[in-house]
Amino acid sequence: MSSSAVILFAHGAREPEWARPLEAIRDQLHAAGMRVELAFLEIMSPTLDAAAARLAGEGVGAVVVVPLFLAHGKHLKQQLPEMVEKLRKRHPITEFRVTPALGDDPEIVAAITAWVKRAAR
Repeated sequence: MSSSAVILFAHGAREPEWARPLEAIRDQLHAAGMRVELAFLEIMSPTLDAAAARLAGEGVGAVVVVPLFLAHGKHLKQQLPEMVEKLRKRHPITEFRVTPALGDDPEIVAAITAWVKRAAR
């Protein structure tokens, strides 16, 4: 079991259009040859649990959960660690790792800053 995959983890919303940029990210990663799923904390499907179960059921050995949240709040500080711990217990053969929030990466902050500068012109 040496394959790996990514789960893009987002909040979810009532408006289906809200997920379009996230679906575009998923689709571009998939087109680049990555095994990638998009999962949601609430409202939208699939859930993190369902996406992880699908990957574990396919024999994926390592899953990187990428929270598509700009900053660490309750969802990332409390809920996500609890959810991932449950995944590890349900799927002990699959390794689950979680990346930091997007805003923790200087490249993301620089890209947003540049975008705001362009938009403000």
